[in-house]
Amino acid sequence: MEFASSSSPFSKSKTQWMYDVFINFRGEDIRKNFVSHLHSALLHAEVKTFLDDENLLKGMKSEELIRAIEGSQIAVVVFSKTYTESSLCLRELEKIIESHETRGQRVLPIFYEVDPSDVRQQKGDFGEALKAAAQKGFSGEHLESGLSRWSQAITKAANLPGWDESNHEKKRV
Repeated sequence: MEFASSSSPFSKSKTQWMYDVFINFRGEDIRKNFVSHLHSALLHAEVKTFLDDENLLKGMKSEELIRAIEGSQIAVVVFSKTYTESSLCLRELEKIIESHETRGQRVLPIFYEVDPSDVRQQKGDFGEALKAAAQKGFSGEHLESGLSRWSQAITKAANLPGWDESNHEKKRV
């Protein structure tokens, strides 16, 4: 997979990318399995990747994380069963979608052991976890608007062309 070449539309861009890829995901099980293999393959291909455990220092300010998202040419969003349990992942996703819409950042959704339609429609366990995260992350009058923003970001990302890794079968969706 070639991310930056002379024929790439990004080679003509005025944007200076700090990273080739930003990986957005939730969960130690995903980190130890899928994400570690993805990260290893990207490193082998000499793709400069932002992965929180390698790049995110304890106490890293949210502005620095936002710069890492904005400074990445591609964002890989790994949707999993536990994805919506993390308000941090959801806030990152909001920024990723904003960067996609304003800076032309490419977004690749990967559906890891979760049905893409459950993600797109926020139904089932995925939807319930999203509502629970919103209740923890927002209070009072901010609950509905926060849930709506997260839901819209998920829908926009999940509707982009991506990969379904369910049952370890690679299918373009």
